[in-house]
Amino acid sequence: MMKLRDYLKSLSDSQIEGYADRVGTSSKYLRSHVMGASRGASLKFMRALANESGGKVQLLEVLEHYGVPPEELGKGQAA
Repeated sequence: MMKLRDYLKSLSDSQIEGYADRVGTSSKYLRSHVMGASRGASLKFMRALANESGGKVQLLEVLEHYGVPPEELGKGQAA
């Protein structure tokens, strides 16, 4: 799996336009606010970022990208 930032960097201009359309935003927003996680995001939007990556980025990675601590994600807990 890829990190969200790496996935976005790997896209051509036309690919990022298509991805932006699929997740309901603009390529400019993806480049300026999503790459740097400079703004918060709704769970619906974070799910779309993962789902529309075609399996390249998992929701867990998107949540971590936006600063959700691992302990809130259930990491490190006994199974």
